[in-house]
Amino acid sequence: MRSSHFWSLALALAFFSAASAAQQPTTMSAGTSGGLTTITVRVSYQQNHRPAAALRVELISPYGGVVDMRTTDGNGGATFDSVSSGRYRVRVSGPDVETTTSDLIETGGSLGGPNITENIQVRLTNRAGTEAGGSSVAVIVPEAAQKEFKLGSKEMDKKHWEEAKDHFQKAIDAFPKYAEAFNNLALVEIQLKDGKSAVEAFRSATQIDPTLPQANLYLGQFYYENTQYKDAELYLLRAAADQPKNAQILTALANVQLQNGETDLALANARKVPSLSNHKQFAISHLIVAQSLTGKGRDDEIAKEYEAYLKEAPDSPLAPRVRDALAKLKQK
Repeated sequence: MRSSHFWSLALALAFFSAASAAQQPTTMSAGTSGGLTTITVRVSYQQNHRPAAALRVELISPYGGVVDMRTTDGNGGATFDSVSSGRYRVRVSGPDVETTTSDLIETGGSLGGPNITENIQVRLTNRAGTEAGGSSVAVIVPEAAQKEFKLGSKEMDKKHWEEAKDHFQKAIDAFPKYAEAFNNLALVEIQLKDGKSAVEAFRSATQIDPTLPQANLYLGQFYYENTQYKDAELYLLRAAADQPKNAQILTALANVQLQNGETDLALANARKVPSLSNHKQFAISHLIVAQSLTGKGRDDEIAKEYEAYLKEAPDSPLAPRVRDALAKLKQK
């Protein structure tokens, strides 16, 4: 192996585009057979069990991409119609609640059914003034900003992107530290095909709140695709912390660390991938492990990684090169 860029073209394919996922106009299949499903989400507050209105509800694929998005109505409800068969999660977020993600939801059945109801309780944060104790200062979002945010969320639900953009910008004007408004503004910019503005809005969101899942995932993907690996690493680290069992994100993070010369970190993260679900889709992780071990006198381990890769991805475009590399190792 001549350099850490030996597999770079194929490694770059290890990370699905968060932007593409966010732009899908309808739900997409996550991989099992069957018909279509309607998922009804009911969101309530953990503290008082009342319906939680005007919160963002996202349908998430197993790979972490946003498949579809809704806003809860006055009864805390949101409905995803015609969901393809597969496995999904539902993520609920908003300005005054802790982001909450459901367990995996299995969908399938005959056309138009079955119907699935997912009940989710969210916890109010200090910003809502509902939690006692604590030394942190509550962040109060002005009423005018909240009103514009809710109006923007409703326009997003209707796919009225220009109107939604106007409301989110007004929310930001009323409260420049409104991370969720920047986040939603970025999502709207994606729909309006303005990638540069989306990146700027997501960066603003993460500067206010470094934990925002969508912003970190999108920025990680953006910098990854542009081979700005130093910048990508920060956001992929945050995304991996939010989804520690996501094989896709871990594979991308490991490759970024490999490209940044952090071979020990790359090795540790790439070795986590084979124990996760759908790991065979990221067989490239075996090559990241092999590359991380190169030059350390561990040829036997490298050979095992090549063999594992060939077993999981025998028809890959890289397979012939891996077979050649394996044959040369065995000749030593």
